[in-house]
Order: sequence, then structure tokens, then C-alpha cells
Amino acid sequence: MKPEEKNIGRAKLLDIVREAAAVAAKSFNLNIWGIELLGSGTRPVVRIFVDTPWENKSIPFIKPLTREEKSRQKSVHPMARQKNQEEAEENLSEESGVNIDDCAEISRLVGLSLEVEDIFADAWILEVSSPGLERTFFEISQLRPYIGHPLDITLETAHKDFENRRKFTGTLKSVQANAFTLTLDSPNGTECVIDWENVKKAHLIHVFPETTLSKTNSRK
Repeated sequence: MKPEEKNIGRAKLLDIVREAAAVAAKSFNLNIWGIELLGSGTRPVVRIFVDTPWENKSIPFIKPLTREEKSRQKSVHPMARQKNQEEAEENLSEESGVNIDDCAEISRLVGLSLEVEDIFADAWILEVSSPGLERTFFEISQLRPYIGHPLDITLETAHKDFENRRKFTGTLKSVQANAFTLTLDSPNGTECVIDWENVKKAHLIHVFPETTLSKTNSRK
């Protein structure tokens, strides 16, 4: 019998998972950043993102790359860029206070709780991690500390004021109660007001500092 045959809707499933995750995370002084439920029926995937409270903490500022820096970054070997990314993610995890052991223990506790609730009829997958460097935003209130940072936005329906576009990248300028404003990369400098209810996905764009010489520079 599948979850829908038990009359457990998606919203109810998320509520049950969120409650169990919040209790587990609290024991490690962590908050629930967001929860994703992917797929249905056979082997659904539950993703839980945990994070430390950002109150009284400075969020690392992500400086957008200049055109020259973007050009240099393209010349760096892909393996070097991947190494830089892995190192940056490891450093961020250490700074944020979320580590692998915490995630593993939270996963165990949440798994036990959900097994008792018996909300999944078939096999399911549980993943617990930090939101990462390019975190997805689940609530508009999560955007406020990231004013001045670059974002990648995908809309549910096309934006009527921008030639029916659904995808935007730009710098977050301001956040209102139910909308936010981006200073777009294209057209450069143009401001775009986006209703949060129309957002399908919003995530942070992390710009990795260039620490590796390109092949051309390394030969000099």
C-alpha cells in the first residue's frame, strides 16, 4: 500500500518529517534549513538540510567575479576547480558547526522516528546534510541575510515584465514581505521584482576564489 493509499498527502508527510527532524536537530543545537521530498511510491527520497542559527554571525560575502576573473577561471583545469570547491565546502562545514557525525546521528534519530510513524509503505531513502555553499532557499525570510549576494532563480510561470523569462541570475538588492528585488546580470543592471509565490527554485551562487594558476600562467 502506497502513502497516498493511506490518505497521507505530501503536505502531511512533510509535516511529520519536519517535526521529527526538528527534535533531532535541536539536540545538536542545529536548525532545520529545509526539507525536500523527491519522488513517490517506490523508494522516495527525503532530504533534510540542517544548519546553525545565523543570529549574531556574519555570513561570508560572495563577491561576484569580474569579466577578467571569469576568463581566468575558465582556463583552470576542471580537476583543480573541483579540488577548490571541495576544500571550500569542507571549510564552510567546519565554520558552520555542521559535521558528518552530526548529520549521521540526526539521520539515525529521524529514521527511527519515521519507522515508528510508518508513513512510507515501500523502501525509502533519507539524506541529511548541511545546505552547502550554493544553498537552496525554502522561505523568503531566509533571503534577508544574503542581500548583496548573487542568486539563481527559476520561476513557476514566466515573468510578464521580462519577455516571458523564467530564469534569472542577479544580485539580491532587497527583500519585502512577499517579494524580492534582483539587480539582473542580463540586461546588466536592470532591476526585477519577483513574487516569492512564483518561485520554483532559488539558490545561492557561490563564487570560488581563484587560488590555482592556469596552465598558461604556471608555465611562466
